[in-house]
Amino acid sequence: MSVEALTCVENALLLEQQGKLREAEEWFTLAIHRLRGVLQDKSLGNSQSLVLTEHLHDAARRLQQIRSVMRAEEERQRQRQQEQPKPRPQDSRRQMPSTPPPVREQNRAEVAPAVRPPSVPVYAATPKRQQQQRQQQQQRRSDYSLAWASPSRASDTVKKAIDVATTLLQQKKYKQSVDVLQHAYDVGNKERNKPGNFHRIEEYLVLLRREYYNHFKPRFLQDNPVLPAEMDVLRRSGITNTIQLPMWDDVQEGYAKENVFMPCEGHWEDPFTPRLSTSQRAEGAKYLRIGEIKPNADLCIIRSADPLNVKQTVVGDCSMVCSLIICASYQQRFPKGKIISNVIYPQDNNGDPIVNPKGKYCVKMLINGMTRLIAIDDRFPAAPRTGRLLCTYSKDETELWVSIMEKAFVKLCGGSYEFPGSSSSSDLYKLSGWLPDSVSFESKEFDPELQWKRLYTRHVNGSVLITASTGTLSEEEEKRLKLAASHAYAVLMIREVDGERLLQLKNPWSRQSWSGMYSFDDRREKSRALLAQLQYTEALADQGVFWITWKDLCAHFSRCSLSWNPYMLYKMPDGMSQRPTRLSCHRRFLYTMSTGQVPQFHIGVINAPRPSRMHLVFARHTSNVESFGVQFVKDDPKVPYVAVKVYDVTQFPSIAQHLGESCSFETCYCRRLAHGTELEAGFTPLHDVSYKNMAEHTLSFNCPAGTSNLLVVLSRIESTVKEEFSFSLTLHTEWPQIKLNGEKRSPSGVYMHFIPQSQLKHCTVRQGQWEKGVSCGGRTSLQTFAYNPQYLLTLSKPSMLSVRLNVPECEVSAQVHLVRKEQNPAREQVRWSSRVSALNEECVFYLHAPLYAHGGVVVDTSLWRCVAFDPRRILGERRKAKEKAVAEPPSPLPAGEYTIVPALWDKGVPAVFELVVETTEPHELREIPPEGVGFVETTLQGNLMGGATAGLSMLLLPRTDAYFSSNCKACLVATNSCVLTARLLLLLADDTKNDVSTNLSLFRSKDATTMERIASSGPYELCGVALPPVKLDANVTYVLVMSSAKPSHAKYALRLYSSTAIRAWLQ
Repeated sequence: MSVEALTCVENALLLEQQGKLREAEEWFTLAIHRLRGVLQDKSLGNSQSLVLTEHLHDAARRLQQIRSVMRAEEERQRQRQQEQPKPRPQDSRRQMPSTPPPVREQNRAEVAPAVRPPSVPVYAATPKRQQQQRQQQQQRRSDYSLAWASPSRASDTVKKAIDVATTLLQQKKYKQSVDVLQHAYDVGNKERNKPGNFHRIEEYLVLLRREYYNHFKPRFLQDNPVLPAEMDVLRRSGITNTIQLPMWDDVQEGYAKENVFMPCEGHWEDPFTPRLSTSQRAEGAKYLRIGEIKPNADLCIIRSADPLNVKQTVVGDCSMVCSLIICASYQQRFPKGKIISNVIYPQDNNGDPIVNPKGKYCVKMLINGMTRLIAIDDRFPAAPRTGRLLCTYSKDETELWVSIMEKAFVKLCGGSYEFPGSSSSSDLYKLSGWLPDSVSFESKEFDPELQWKRLYTRHVNGSVLITASTGTLSEEEEKRLKLAASHAYAVLMIREVDGERLLQLKNPWSRQSWSGMYSFDDRREKSRALLAQLQYTEALADQGVFWITWKDLCAHFSRCSLSWNPYMLYKMPDGMSQRPTRLSCHRRFLYTMSTGQVPQFHIGVINAPRPSRMHLVFARHTSNVESFGVQFVKDDPKVPYVAVKVYDVTQFPSIAQHLGESCSFETCYCRRLAHGTELEAGFTPLHDVSYKNMAEHTLSFNCPAGTSNLLVVLSRIESTVKEEFSFSLTLHTEWPQIKLNGEKRSPSGVYMHFIPQSQLKHCTVRQGQWEKGVSCGGRTSLQTFAYNPQYLLTLSKPSMLSVRLNVPECEVSAQVHLVRKEQNPAREQVRWSSRVSALNEECVFYLHAPLYAHGGVVVDTSLWRCVAFDPRRILGERRKAKEKAVAEPPSPLPAGEYTIVPALWDKGVPAVFELVVETTEPHELREIPPEGVGFVETTLQGNLMGGATAGLSMLLLPRTDAYFSSNCKACLVATNSCVLTARLLLLLADDTKNDVSTNLSLFRSKDATTMERIASSGPYELCGVALPPVKLDANVTYVLVMSSAKPSHAKYALRLYSSTAIRAWLQ
């Protein structure tokens, strides 16, 4: 049936070329109909389906073009007919032919599918002659060979390569087939004499690459899908400042695209050649091909993978060499675990790496969040005269894997054999995906008994690989112990023999063994007997292999690098190892000290049958590979220190979760953390927290049984380096993945995804700042609090609300206040009427974060801890929740106006902030103008007189009252009617030690003997007082009295704001 459809396409193309558009239209229509029918066949392979879909789209495009041309021609004919006498109408329409018109085979323009299509029945209505034509054509095509589709203008080399590619594909040599066809395409492009349909070869190349990946799936696959935003991060991370790191499984740039078998004429030479180290140049090293170094050797990639054959030379990359040694040891102990063989390409059909005559090799590594490709050639540093390799090599002269792996690492980590050094756990994570970990013998928490039991059991069964590193040693200690300072040693075996806890180590130099207890120099009879039992010989000692006790290792070494086998983390009920579920997220980390702005992730656990151990691997992407080794330098200021924290927030649902929302694909409703203190006192992570500068490290924690919401928060230490970086976070768990994009979700399992900055339907973000000398008001107890930036929030309907304050770079703790101000319609209104200063007196409702916190806070109406003042029970009565149960949230906020005040603990500290307001109903947020904006400001200064006080209930006072004579007064006269407000500030050396409560009261003459109080700041307050807006009549003398609750002579500043100019003086 696919043959019928493609024949229709061929006929249509030929008729189109001959200018017979009406007939071509009919055949394209028939082709589209038949192609649609073929594509409904579920037995089609992926390659065939893609080919036929492409033909369908191409036929539809051509059909549209033909119809457009025909319409234009008909329009032109109508115009000509209008100018000439109309001819006798005739029916020019044609019926669809019952049989296709004959088509000459040499004119057909088709590139056949790369995969042989299944046989399909011929239509019964098709004439016999046409069936015979197709049978003859299929015989001449020889299984739809691609060479048949190339017109004679293509060179014989190209056509031959196409036929060879088809043959290789039939032999299931997928990579060779792709490379040969790629070579043919490249040659055809260079000839510049290619047929018009030559682009089809590129399309089939893509199909062949996909076919390759269908048979050889990448080893490092996350189980959850990569989102478009994450793919953008991964693609950007593939571009470093020295080389490009293609994604291994990418059709357009990965291994299937990389031409390995036919990259060029002759031997392939990598355009990027790593620089030689100083020690190599001193030895006169030159790059020589391995065939020149070992012309008569029967070369192979891996013959035995013997760890004793790995020898480090003049390059100082001991940690990386140790990684290769312990990998070889593992592959020797567990032959099915091809930890080395699986990463070197090209490979044969058994998955074993093979020698490439072209000299091109590809190494697969897990780098920057994705399995990536590093291509190298077979040129290695060697002494030209002797042919001695001056890089790490295998003492088996026929093996190449050691030198290949080292060169790949060198190319990746800076492009120079002046290798900066690394950590074997980091190297093995790149090489195998094993979880990186470490144990410090110098840590106070180090428990030698616990760690021995842990490492001994796990190393024996292949769950962990280990290297041990020395710290700083004096020259005398180095000579006495025969240990090298700051040097890595590979751990080959761990044994318990006759009560002795022993480890077998190998020096990557293949010389200089330990000289302490149980060394070859130990002449004690007990030692001799035990070493004989362990089959330890002088030959092993000469190769740098030695036994050391666990006690001596802890005493003379500083740390161990551990790599945990992910396939041994969990066991099935029958005791067999279980492949873990791996969920990854990829993001960028902008520099910020605000917890509310850092990347946060939600781990949703549903119906876990029992408590389990989970493991998170943080991997920082490295774009500047030349500074690769800096991460291993302690306290280097150029490397960010990052911590991963996991919290259980099951008892603290977000507003959205309270309202019944649940996470879905690309949508998360889990609570974001602003600091942690908003949830409960002493809220801590599920594990010990440590900040590390390692690019890759693992965090393990216990997950409870049942349904849980776990929150992952990334945090970094403040530093001079403020560059952003990309990272990957990978969760390893024994529970299955829950696919959030599926219609039917699993009843139990795990999912992980990124938590967005906003979750509710309505969100407003404002960027603001505390400006020194203008708006750095400080906390509520300071009289300058009123000068903080303030915002007016208007709710149109009752709504749940979240106000998050993020302070990215400030050492001072912050707070955010949300208040509802007492409404007084009788007062004069000014532009800043909604501003607040004395919270307890002016407000009827008050929310704030439980504590001032570094980096930011949140006010959330789903948290009772944020309710500070609610005498009218606006949010309802709080009900006591059961232990470990979710508390019932407060009621929504009523509609109306609310004032939001972000503030720092100290005044006078400039900083920027971000205010994020989310509500469930529509809202409006605008900044309230500063106090006095648009008014005339008049300032008076003086000293308090510490006189008598007067009760606020007394509205009338005699002029002779001591209140007027013993307190400081200001006389005010307005030439025109205006609105006045005032603020009294005490000018104290230390505002935090203010113990003077003050008051402002405004009077005017009632009669010749009596003064009438027309406005007051309210009760005496410590935090500064202000006169509410009041209307002044023209040409009337008003008296403003400044008094204190107790005698004081503090200096003050009186700021008067009037809508028009006034005269003011102290009396």
